[in-house]
Amino acid sequence: MALKSYIITQDFKTPVVRITGMPHKPQEIRFKTFRKGEIVKGELKHANNKPAFVLVGRQLVVPLEVVRELITKSIVSNADGEDVNVPEKKTKIVANTDPKMKYLDAIILGALVGAGGAYLAEKQGLITTVDKKNKMYGALIGAAAGFYLAYRFKVNKTKPSTQE
Repeated sequence: MALKSYIITQDFKTPVVRITGMPHKPQEIRFKTFRKGEIVKGELKHANNKPAFVLVGRQLVVPLEVVRELITKSIVSNADGEDVNVPEKKTKIVANTDPKMKYLDAIILGALVGAGGAYLAEKQGLITTVDKKNKMYGALIGAAAGFYLAYRFKVNKTKPSTQE
């Protein structure tokens, strides 16, 4: 008896007869469900010199249409092999290559500069009334200005280059 590993290629059910051996509990037929991708060990059975089915666990019949033989190979590594010349790659590091992050950074920096400008204008006396709304308006104007400047003066982006 040569047990081989097989992989299930699609979901299916196979009948299983359970015999209780008790007269008040007769035998019953249940179904065993196999899921796609499940690995089973079984024996390939032949009929008329042709493969017919796979017998799993001495009682479960699995048709050949839903299984494939699992062929395994041992991993062989040659750690003592010859040195391979790997070309060295040179890359340029570019900060903030994602445009969304560039705009977000510009908005945050603009809001901070705008709120700081409003606070400084209040301290210098350029704005006569001290109010939180002044800082809020300064932050909104600064954020809008930061976004506009980031949009208007786009830096030409260069992607990392590799030289071989």
